[in-house]
Amino acid sequence: MLRQPKELRKYQNNVDVCRDRYLSGKSDRRIYHGHWLKHHVGPCIFTEMINTIGQHEAFFHRQLNNHQNIIQTYGELENVDNFVIYIQEFAPYGNLADSLYEEPLPQTVLLEIFLQIASGMSYIASQAIVHGDLTCRNVLLCRNDLNQARNNLVKITDFRLARFLNDSRLDATKLLVSKRYCALEILRCNIASNYTEKSDIYSMGVLMWEAVSNSEVPYSHIADENAVVRIKLQDVKLERPKNCDDQMWTLMNQCWNDKPDLRPNFNELNICLTTIQLTDIPEIQKSRSTYEPANGFPYELNVHVTKKDLLGGKFRQIFEAEWLIDDRRAIVLIAINDAPTHNELLCYENLRRCQYITETYGFVQNSIGITLLLQERAPHGHLQELLEKKSMVSSTEVLISIFKQITEAMIYMIDNKMIHGDLRCANVLVFQMDSLNLDKNLIKLSNFAFARPDNPDLTYDDALPHPPLEYCAPEILRSVGRRNYSNFSESYSMGVLMWQACSQGRLPYQGLSIRHIREKNLRGDILPRPFTCDRQIWAIIKGCWLMDPKSRNSFKTIKEKLFKIDLRSSFRFELDVNCTKHDRIHGKYGRTFYNVTARGYDKSSIVLVELNSDTSEREASFYIELSSFPHIVPTFGLVRNNLGITMLIQERTQFGDLRTLLQTKQFVPSLRILLKIFLQIIDAMIYIVSKDLVHGDLRCANVLMFEMNSSEPQKILSKLTNFGLTCTNDKSFNNTRQTPIPVRYCATEILQTHDASMYSESADMYSMATLMWQASSQGEIPYGFDTDDAIVRQRRLDGEKLPKIAGFPEGLWKVMEESWSETPEVRPSFTVLKQLLQKVEIRDSHTLPQSSVSPSSRNSMPSDRQNGHTLNAVPSAKKDNQLNYQNSSVKPDPIQTSSTNKHSPATDEPQSFFICDKCGREVPTQRTAIHAALCQSVKAISTPKSLRPEPGLCARVCSCLPCFNNLKDRSPTYQTT
Repeated sequence: MLRQPKELRKYQNNVDVCRDRYLSGKSDRRIYHGHWLKHHVGPCIFTEMINTIGQHEAFFHRQLNNHQNIIQTYGELENVDNFVIYIQEFAPYGNLADSLYEEPLPQTVLLEIFLQIASGMSYIASQAIVHGDLTCRNVLLCRNDLNQARNNLVKITDFRLARFLNDSRLDATKLLVSKRYCALEILRCNIASNYTEKSDIYSMGVLMWEAVSNSEVPYSHIADENAVVRIKLQDVKLERPKNCDDQMWTLMNQCWNDKPDLRPNFNELNICLTTIQLTDIPEIQKSRSTYEPANGFPYELNVHVTKKDLLGGKFRQIFEAEWLIDDRRAIVLIAINDAPTHNELLCYENLRRCQYITETYGFVQNSIGITLLLQERAPHGHLQELLEKKSMVSSTEVLISIFKQITEAMIYMIDNKMIHGDLRCANVLVFQMDSLNLDKNLIKLSNFAFARPDNPDLTYDDALPHPPLEYCAPEILRSVGRRNYSNFSESYSMGVLMWQACSQGRLPYQGLSIRHIREKNLRGDILPRPFTCDRQIWAIIKGCWLMDPKSRNSFKTIKEKLFKIDLRSSFRFELDVNCTKHDRIHGKYGRTFYNVTARGYDKSSIVLVELNSDTSEREASFYIELSSFPHIVPTFGLVRNNLGITMLIQERTQFGDLRTLLQTKQFVPSLRILLKIFLQIIDAMIYIVSKDLVHGDLRCANVLMFEMNSSEPQKILSKLTNFGLTCTNDKSFNNTRQTPIPVRYCATEILQTHDASMYSESADMYSMATLMWQASSQGEIPYGFDTDDAIVRQRRLDGEKLPKIAGFPEGLWKVMEESWSETPEVRPSFTVLKQLLQKVEIRDSHTLPQSSVSPSSRNSMPSDRQNGHTLNAVPSAKKDNQLNYQNSSVKPDPIQTSSTNKHSPATDEPQSFFICDKCGREVPTQRTAIHAALCQSVKAISTPKSLRPEPGLCARVCSCLPCFNNLKDRSPTYQTT
């Protein structure tokens, strides 16, 4: 009987409940962990329903909030954003799918769980509601008792696909479908009338199969969802799980009947489940066994070899060993707790002719009751340990050499119809190391405990060991390690191995739980690009991680691509050959800029940049990689030189950076023009995010203007620059570089963790909002130009926000406020931000306010470390020289402009220059009198005041020192680090 949903109790945040941390979220809802302050005790869940789909789900939570096997909603949280935020009960054991993967449940417990789910679903059906997405992941495990089945408690959740029976108001074709779980009639025709209790019964049968299979994904051998649909419509049923009870299997097949009318309803299913009498098959404890070769032992302990000290080994203990016979080969003894598998033995017997596979001499007879394997010893140990301890030079060249050898070993194994099964750096032994002579590096593949035939259709017993899931391909995780082992799955693992090597031996998914790793893997998420990974290697790695196994790089393809890598391909120039470095323009913070001539380029359009920092090569690689995008400053190529300095040639702008132009009022754009600039920067950021990168230093000073017009958007061209703080989109990235954090612009979470972690797209989004505020405030420095960074940091940590801009469009300000959210997950992505800005209405009444900073103080304002990428700065000293920026596109001509600003190579101070009318020479303004005495034709031109930079590196790091207030070097700079 349909009832009206009961009105929910209202709660207040930080009064009745308190939100602790973000757990998960999608576009339609976000979930947070919290705890009760009143009314209840213990943890709770904040479920924030965002858009229409979220509100659709919220309705069914209220409608069904009255059953012991359906998640309980305690009440609604009052909030100023008018979001639907429900306070719900907390399930300490998570969802059923994750729990089963971590620890299989006895069938008696599973039977009790099925009874409870059927009871909850029977109640849902009585309300004329169809759940629409019944799977193990949508069942929460609230109590777990392996010994007493009735002590377990599960609850149904997730009503995003729920609907009323025969509700024609919903367009079924627009709803998502769980293709692996949904009924055949829905796959044939996704219309409202096919969503019934019997369609939920079909899904219930798949849920039961999934649970009995220990959370194996249905049709796990197929990656493509549409391919799953095709075989289901061909009446290909799921295979019977091992040890599945006969009565249970019969009931599952009844749920899958092709004719909905012949399936049971939930009341009937409940009755059938109560009649099943299960007796759990006790687990047979596997006794420890040793192995004896059919042809006898070739060696005997204390006769041929002797076992000495323990060297290490987590999976198997490895002992130092010595020959007792006339043999000088370095050896180790490996203790194998159980008898090796048949596949492992095949590897030792058949894989003897590859120089990149560890040589196995044979098994050693002994009286200590263990299986001992005799192998050659690697003098340097395994690759992971060497990388972690930085005991080897892990240059890109050395890593490529190692990858080539591993690839050769794998091609040899696959040619012999076998795969390794556990590719990772810990199973790569290093025999020779030489960073100078790459041909002298030698590694060998080891540990074949997880070896299997190259056949994805073979099914393996649960008792067999499974490789660590951090390195497993998605198809293996879908099958819970039972099948899908092939050279394609090995390619995926090879990608993880290469990632690990490029990450200095770091473990993949470090710090994440098993369930989170599995969730990310099955969702298709990939590991972030390592900080020191060459872009060509990264492309190969990503080619190993495609979700469709057959689309991945084969090992032969990996080999070909590795041999094609040209680490010097970015050197398009060679110093003093096809380019010449001229006078120094200026430089600071690890960057120095020079005038340059290069063959095939106009001198006025290019600049030479020298990078001199610990990460200069990495920074240069970002410039090269991102150079092709129209709103990122172009880098024409690296400059090969014999000085050991990273040099590159970039495009040169005539105007300079956005902050300087706004502060000096040389560019007075309308709000529509600023919106155009914002959209160009956002496009650049969308591109950067697509490369798995974080910019790290978004601000107006890092936006260069190449075309300017204060009223015509089509004549605007801005480009993003400065990748000194750029890193991979990895929240676990640790910023150990000796560079200051831009405390006025960076996200709150970066301030809170000082200089470590939390670099993400969300962090860049926070900075983007600050950039928008700065641009809309005529280039003002956030939180005041005369304030110490340490004070700004504390003010921000105390919760101070940037002030609202008077007369600013409400819609645009709301977008900025959301981008400044203290919760990173709440901030929009750059793709969403672009959509939001495109919808903002700009009326003629929306005008930008005048800066609160007086004109007299503006010239002394810190420069925010402005860019010096300009050919000629736009003049501003004399009114009769002032160009009209309001109605004309600004394209100053250095020949026609009678006064320009440049930087003195000696002092780094901006100087005013003029063109002598008589001799045509360019003369520094301060030499006016001298030049006038020589040619009698010069009129004095006043020198414009320069902008004072923000405190530099010394000031930021040593703000307590006297030098902080007595900085002598006040030159503008090109980029911020």
